[in-house]
Amino acid sequence: MLYPTFSGIDFDIQIISLIFTAFFVGGLCKGAIGFGLPIVVISLLSMFVPVSFGIALNVIPPVILNMWQSTHKASVTKNFTHFWPVFLGLVAGIAVATLFISGLPPNLILGTVGVVILVFCANSVWGIPITFPKSRKKPYGFVTGILCGIMGGVTSVSVPPLIIYLTALKLQKDDFVSVLGLYFVFASASLIIAFSSIGLLNITFIPLALACTAIAAVGMFLGQIIRNRLDQKKFYNAVLLVLALISLNLIRRAIF
Repeated sequence: MLYPTFSGIDFDIQIISLIFTAFFVGGLCKGAIGFGLPIVVISLLSMFVPVSFGIALNVIPPVILNMWQSTHKASVTKNFTHFWPVFLGLVAGIAVATLFISGLPPNLILGTVGVVILVFCANSVWGIPITFPKSRKKPYGFVTGILCGIMGGVTSVSVPPLIIYLTALKLQKDDFVSVLGLYFVFASASLIIAFSSIGLLNITFIPLALACTAIAAVGMFLGQIIRNRLDQKKFYNAVLLVLALISLNLIRRAIF
């Protein structure tokens, strides 16, 4: 079976082309700034397919792509040693989210995520800079992981709290990207287990998900070339710009 078993979707050439385009754009964004694959893909896919389908299709591709990202110009062991509280909190947050995921209206989910992201972007430009004392890095990391897990469990978009956390730590761009990659490995694996346990993800998604992974990988490779041309300031400006555009689209989808 080439296409997932999902009611309400006619997998014709137009739909498949739109799905592949969304994953290419998401991969391009991910390669350039280290994240954006699920956020971009879901915001684009939600225009022509159910949100639940976009969430399920977004679970498998990040597993492969994030293994690549987490080992690019970085030490996995070092990053895990510094950020293990985030990963522990992530698992706890996803476990909580699976208890009520099926009862939340899609528009509420999209709108809430959009508003949270937009507030963060506005504060980063005009508000009070967010910083964490090094002595509180691990406790704040655990809380960040819980928030990421809850948000990811109900939308598959879990990164905004982590972006806030890593931005506050003022990581260099390559460290920023590699930590996100390692985080996403844990997030994707946890979501596969959680979504499979409640029937949202099944084996019929695998062929299309692997094809989407290949398309996203091409975009990610081109995005890495773009990132190499960005200095630190331009990199963080690009992060904020992408987040702001995504948040506005999510809010629009929630209203209209």
